Parts: sequence; C-alpha cells; structure tokens
Amino acid sequence: MSSKSKQHTDKAEKLTNIYLELFLIFFKVGSITFGGGYIMLPFMYRELVISNKWFNNEEIVDIFTVSQSIPGAIAVNAAFNTGFRRAGIIGAFISVAGVVLPAFVAILIILLFFFSIREAVWVRKFLGGVITASAALIFITAINLTRAVLKRTFLINSIITIFVFIAVGVFNINALWMILSGIVFGLGHYTWIKLHRKEVKVNEEEQQ
Repeated sequence: MSSKSKQHTDKAEKLTNIYLELFLIFFKVGSITFGGGYIMLPFMYRELVISNKWFNNEEIVDIFTVSQSIPGAIAVNAAFNTGFRRAGIIGAFISVAGVVLPAFVAILIILLFFFSIREAVWVRKFLGGVITASAALIFITAINLTRAVLKRTFLINSIITIFVFIAVGVFNINALWMILSGIVFGLGHYTWIKLHRKEVKVNEEEQQ
C-alpha cells in the first residue's frame, strides 16, 4: 500500500470513528434524558466538555447560544452544531439522528402503552421526580455556563444577564424580543469596538 493510500485509509478510519462517537454520544443523551429540550443541555455539557473535552466552557456557550437563537428545538440544533464543528455536514446529520432516534422510539412506546397507565400513582410519582431532578440539573448547568459568559466581559455581560432576567422573569416579556435586542446590541457593540480600535490606530500612526 502506497503512503498516499495509507493516509487516505487512516483519514477515512478516523472520520468513521468520529461519526460513531458522535452518534453514540447523542444517542446516549437522547436516551437518558426525560423531558427533552433544555433538559438535554446538562447532559450535553457533561459529555462534550467534561467527559470528552471536545469543547471548553466558552465554546459550548457559543454552541448553546446559536442553537437557542435559531428556529427549531434547541437539543436538535445543539446536536447539529456540535456534529458540524467536529466532522462537517455529515457529522451534523449523524448527531441529529443520534439525538432524535430515542425520542422517536419513545413516542411509539408512549402511543402504545402510556395512555393506558398515565393515571397510575407510580407513573405520577415518577414524572414528579423527573421534573424536580431536571430543574436541578438545568440550574447547575446554568451556573457553570454563566461563569464562562461573565469571564469574557464581566461588567457588560453582568448587566445584560440581570436585565434579561428581570425582563423575562419579572415582566414576562417574550424571550424573542430579548434575543433580537441582544443581536442588535451585539452588532452595535462590535461596530463600536471596531471603530474605536481604528481610531486608536490612526492616532498612534499620527503620533509616530
């Protein structure tokens, strides 16, 4: 086997292993997560940041932020973004397939069995425990991700966090308006920084 062929084979094998890892990780996340949506984020955080160390806190915050900001279920969007970053468009679709498949199977099971036993006491107790545990997991993950966000620009990000919390949690303003406001603020802040740096550079050149 030539050196070029061996390199091609090794690359294909490496990609196959990455595809398999992506599918298994997101299949696991989809399988052990009761509640879907935001409930999946703590498990994704553990698998992607803590266990496999594919991303750091700031990178996973970016993935979750983009996934929240675009249409669609956040868990599916996060799986797509993760797969795309790791292994391109094929990796993205494999990750989505992994996270969606358990839900598809669960829906079939629910349609067959759940409605006949939903009034049972043990079913209600089970769902109550799941809801409580899920809330705790989301809270813990939110604390970890908040630390990562505030490290970037502490004062500005702290003000934005408090403002959004009050707007949505107290005044019940639609989260969509907060996202749109964040986009406008982010673009404005970036433009201001760019112009400021350009002005500083011009002043330094004039002084020289």
